[in-house]
Amino acid sequence: MKKISCLCLMLCLSLLLCSCGAPAGDAGTSTPPANASEPAEATPTPDASTPEPTQAPDNSGEEPGGADPVVQEGPTGLDFGSDVLAMVGEWVLSEVYVDGELKTPVENAISLRITEELDPSELVDGPAYIHNQVYNLTGYLTFGVEDIASTLAADDVEEFKGSTSWEDFPQGKVVAEGEFYEQPGPATMRFKDIDDYGLFLDQIAGVADLDTTEKTLIIGMNGDGQLLLGYSEEHIERPGTQGEWVYCLVFDK
Repeated sequence: MKKISCLCLMLCLSLLLCSCGAPAGDAGTSTPPANASEPAEATPTPDASTPEPTQAPDNSGEEPGGADPVVQEGPTGLDFGSDVLAMVGEWVLSEVYVDGELKTPVENAISLRITEELDPSELVDGPAYIHNQVYNLTGYLTFGVEDIASTLAADDVEEFKGSTSWEDFPQGKVVAEGEFYEQPGPATMRFKDIDDYGLFLDQIAGVADLDTTEKTLIIGMNGDGQLLLGYSEEHIERPGTQGEWVYCLVFDK
């Protein structure tokens, strides 16, 4: 009986040792880590379709980097660095630019007289309360063709009178208190009566079917010292930039 009990005790010990040494899972299968099934976090890549930021165009009429003002080539190119007083004086029409070409007008067809007026105490910078000396211009446009002069005289019109204030010069720059305001051309000039009659370019240069009754015209100098007066919708909408002329009168001093 004692022998049987010993055998039973040895058998139980053997079974206990086998159960303690066996692996918890399948001996031939490795247990994957707990986070093995989770995908790796993707690294974001730049979106190639996203456009690079663009810089707003410079409409000041000056080259980047503080270079000299732009002077467009040709007789109808505006000089954005011309002196305001260069426009003052007596001018005679020499050419008419329309439809992309220059036309020769009849002799002494139009004369333009420009006068200046100095305002020595104009407030040019309200927040800084800076007063500078500025110029306002007045233009007197007269016609030398007898038929045109007679048409205007019948309505007691001797000339088309235009005016330009210092604020009409988009290239203007404020300087120190009491100094002359930097006032380079070109500018806009508003004319009386021109909207009723136009510029008579059919009689002056053989230009037919062209509306020339715009009251606000561009006035400035070209690179050859000639005075320009005409209409450009692009320039009116974006002052200080070159624009395509609808028509342009070129004057010699």
